[in-house]
Amino acid sequence: MLALTLEKLSETKDVPEVHIYCDSVPESRLREVEVVRDLYFPEAFLFHAKPHLSAPSGCWNILNAIRAAAKFAENVYLVEEDVLVYPYFFQWHQSQTAPASCGRVHPDERWIYRHLYTNPGSLLRRPLLDVLIPHINDQYFQDTKLYCEMNFIPWDVSTLDDWLIRRVMRKNNMECVYPPSPVCAHVGFRGYGGLDIYQNHETDLMKKIERARVILATTNPKDRYARDFEPYLALPDKAFQVPPES
Repeated sequence: MLALTLEKLSETKDVPEVHIYCDSVPESRLREVEVVRDLYFPEAFLFHAKPHLSAPSGCWNILNAIRAAAKFAENVYLVEEDVLVYPYFFQWHQSQTAPASCGRVHPDERWIYRHLYTNPGSLLRRPLLDVLIPHINDQYFQDTKLYCEMNFIPWDVSTLDDWLIRRVMRKNNMECVYPPSPVCAHVGFRGYGGLDIYQNHETDLMKKIERARVILATTNPKDRYARDFEPYLALPDKAFQVPPES
């Protein structure tokens, strides 16, 4: 998945410095990440997290990647390994000025929080980073629920990474913007790796990457276990116009 993400990043216009933040993983996995980086985006810098507090999902790595990257740049893009960007991804973001701009609207129209910030393919600008980073601390990771109860007004939803960002934005009266049409696709989905039709049994790294490519190219978002899958749509081979600011 990382290989495909880096492949798309390498094809974009105006790509900034790219950092890969690898969580605390075994050396064998780190070696694979290094190979993928060297093949698909050799200019990228690779960072490897030391052992750390246990936190739900990828919460620790996502938020600490943002905090670390903010030391190197005024603004920080968040492109996780299951996000594929379109060629004009950075051009659109650079045309915006909101505290956060998001790469696409959540596809489920029934979700009542669609208008709020969402992680996939986002850009966090300095005003948001300055109020978010103080909350990326050990106290938060030790008990995300208690920390949010102590520091934010009640909100009976998740307390993980994207919801921490949403809480910070709400507390500081910040809003995000979305593009008129997606500038990226969130291709990670619920059934990936869990059902036979979505399994990747290859052991060779290059074959594993190609198997992932096939799975993502043939998955139907109407499938029961892939309703959160956003296909990467074929785009015409021509110059892209930056959509107007939302």
